[in-house]
Amino acid sequence: LAAIVAVVNIATNARRHRTLVQLRSEAVKEQRRRVVQVLKTENETLSKTLRSAAHSYCDGNDLVEYPLPKYDKCPSNSTLNIIPFHEGMTTGLRYVLLGALMSFQESRCFAISKDPKKPLDLLSSSILTEYFEEIGLAHDDNFVKKAMMDGRYEVRNWKQLLSDVMLSRIEAIKYDYHTFAYTHPKHAVDGLTLKRDFLRHMWHLLPLYRENVCITLKDEEIFDTDYIALSIRRGDLSKKLESVKTMGEYIRETERVLPLIFDKGQTPKIFVATDDCAMVDILRKHRPHWTIKSQCDQLNIMQKGYSKDELKALTKEQRDEHFRKFFVELYALAFSKVFIGVSHTNVAWFAYMMRPNVDRSTFILLDYINDPKERMHDPTMIW
Repeated sequence: LAAIVAVVNIATNARRHRTLVQLRSEAVKEQRRRVVQVLKTENETLSKTLRSAAHSYCDGNDLVEYPLPKYDKCPSNSTLNIIPFHEGMTTGLRYVLLGALMSFQESRCFAISKDPKKPLDLLSSSILTEYFEEIGLAHDDNFVKKAMMDGRYEVRNWKQLLSDVMLSRIEAIKYDYHTFAYTHPKHAVDGLTLKRDFLRHMWHLLPLYRENVCITLKDEEIFDTDYIALSIRRGDLSKKLESVKTMGEYIRETERVLPLIFDKGQTPKIFVATDDCAMVDILRKHRPHWTIKSQCDQLNIMQKGYSKDELKALTKEQRDEHFRKFFVELYALAFSKVFIGVSHTNVAWFAYMMRPNVDRSTFILLDYINDPKERMHDPTMIW
């Protein structure tokens, strides 16, 4: 009997594998069919939408359209949520985003702790306070101090945010989101749209870094132009994953869409965002006839792959250089006509959430770690 069960299980698993392979193949075909259709029939509209979004950001219009949430309007004597900040930056902001939406729906304010291992050590100075407008209540806010003194606080675990589909805000679930701090204007808004719109309210660079982003985008000669953006992640993830994509795979995927964007004989323009600047040299060697833009060209010290431990060891000046480059890359990825990257980095998902509401087929992932249908059509199952 045990042998029969084993044979049945093997056969069942084989059928599931074949189904998965078929779904993956169909998803890839649909993605490529759709992006071709969009670039052929909606090319001009796509360009206008992306350029309008870039101008809106650099003109400061999004600060008017997406003001900061009313972090301090929670009911008196309510419980304070404490959300630990996980570095790197996009990972930490992901949990803060979900934690903020959860807190407001519970009629609670929140404060951020700077170390998941020391959740009561509230944030006073970190990469959040150095580079961004206010997020949550400050550590010295009167409400925070009184709540901590009275014991009216709860430390929230990031695992809870990801394991509960209602809290992770997937696209398949609809919400009427009306809270003291933030109200979404749409009735029955899907989780993806809720997160995208709330991120724009929560995440604002300080003026100095915003201006640097906009000046640099113009200096790189990609502002008001069509370009393809490549997000190439190496660093510590290269040691953890077997599915790191080769430069050949990036080039092949780029050349699938390149003729549809630069269809009048223009020199192809490619922006490369990477934590390993050697990737830029490799791409230039293989495609010398492309115009390749990268913030790697502006660095005093060439990056050789991102590592959280190495980031902690940087001086203030080195850290500023690192994040100035990173912010420019994020917005360049978000405003690109076509994004090509991988799913195993939060940078990709952050860029996805920051993109204007353009067709999803223009956001291309080279790997499909999870179910391909979810990967291709519902990124919020991951981010």
